[in-house]
Amino acid sequence: MELNLEKVGIKKDLQYECITTTINSDGVKNAGAFAFKYLGDGRVHCHIFEGSKTLKNILETNEYVVNITQNPLVFTYATLNCLGDEYYTADSDIAIIKNTPAYIIVDVVDIEKKTPENFPIKGDNNIYFITGKIREFVINDENIMALNRGMFALIESLVNFSRYKMVDEKQKEVYMNKLLENQRVINKVSDKDTQKAIADLKKEYEKY
Repeated sequence: MELNLEKVGIKKDLQYECITTTINSDGVKNAGAFAFKYLGDGRVHCHIFEGSKTLKNILETNEYVVNITQNPLVFTYATLNCLGDEYYTADSDIAIIKNTPAYIIVDVVDIEKKTPENFPIKGDNNIYFITGKIREFVINDENIMALNRGMFALIESLVNFSRYKMVDEKQKEVYMNKLLENQRVINKVSDKDTQKAIADLKKEYEKY
């Protein structure tokens, strides 16, 4: 099944920031802010660290919902694990954020447990690589676009560059370190144009 996820700005093999919602066998809903990637042919991928309620519910039910939204409160409360019941639809058998501009219901088809050695965040928790098949794709707002954080990283680097020529060497080092971290993120999650933009910007940084 080849779905046209580009209607909401999602391109194959790029990473997008969305809200993953799940429900456990007791009907308790949960939300977490996790990135996901579209693999094509109706398949999606995400990876989640061990210990989260989202992972526990996915392992229990073998399904989750990707909510595509730009709501800052939803992202914040989902990350802080305090998204209240008032944010969900009245459905009793699935967790979907109320008034979400678009969402994708995913059936899990494969779960692989990995150790965290090769991840930027080092720790003792294992990571679960989860591959799923899209069951349903719903668009409620045709103007919504999924968030790719590479663009935000590029904008931050551009803002910092506007100040880079005016600050002392210590602050320049701070901005350069931020640039390098933003470039790492962009090279991991963004398209070729954004990768080229940050590379060209880095050359300008290096002139000063």
